Amino acid sequence: MAARLKGKNRIKKFEQVADEFAANIASLKGVSGIVFIGGLVRGFADRFSDLDIIVFLKRRDEALTRRIRKMGSDREKRFGIDIDLEAHFLQDFSRWKWDETDKWDFSKAKIVFDPEGKIKRVFKEKLKVPKDFWVRRLVICAEYLKWYCCSPRADVGTIAESWIERGDPVSAHYCVTYSTDLLLKIIFALNKEFLPVQKWRMLYSYRLKWLPENYETLIKEAMTVRNFSVKDLSRRMKAIQKMWHETMTKIEEETGLTTNLISKYYVEKALHQTWMPTNR
Repeated sequence: MAARLKGKNRIKKFEQVADEFAANIASLKGVSGIVFIGGLVRGFADRFSDLDIIVFLKRRDEALTRRIRKMGSDREKRFGIDIDLEAHFLQDFSRWKWDETDKWDFSKAKIVFDPEGKIKRVFKEKLKVPKDFWVRRLVICAEYLKWYCCSPRADVGTIAESWIERGDPVSAHYCVTYSTDLLLKIIFALNKEFLPVQKWRMLYSYRLKWLPENYETLIKEAMTVRNFSVKDLSRRMKAIQKMWHETMTKIEEETGLTTNLISKYYVEKALHQTWMPTNR
């Protein structure tokens, strides 16, 4: 991952500070576990980065929490590194409802102290998803992508194209940009990976196990806006459509869902309505 990030990498200093800090925290009575997230896991930290450490406590202990935060503050001043330090009572933390950002963060987290295995067990339980989680995400995003940019039928226009007839090419190009994010969500779901926050989404997409052929070239083509002409809109749409065609083939291989079955699933499982196929 770090190979795709340019600039001065301060990870060695970050790791040195984090490892020493974690060792000191682990020696405190009442600490159940320590986890690294963020740059410490990515292997890259620059002047925009902070050191992300989460400490889990065996019990609610305000005195211990203040002590840990004081230790963090002292190291911030000593080493000139911003430390994003959290301290949580493990039992409370285990009851939290994780959103997508939490799931992504903790699916990538590095557990550095967990003598009783409690942190690992909590993470394993919290990262479980319903059986249809990935398919449902595929279906919803695929159905939207078909509407916005990738109509399966030549005689049916897309939302992006509709804005050209309405005289608003900026809205048309915006719909293509939105389609790019829909495609990213589909590809992450195909890889059974949670979605990173937006600022890391593109970077982490490059490292997924399965990607459409020539993904990096095509995604750049889809993201590039040279002007707001119909010709440029068509160029961007073709890049997305090329990736979508290969992605749709992969979806069918993995799930058995065809374009028509995706629409059926969407209507019945997402909208909870009766599927009425069209022969048009």
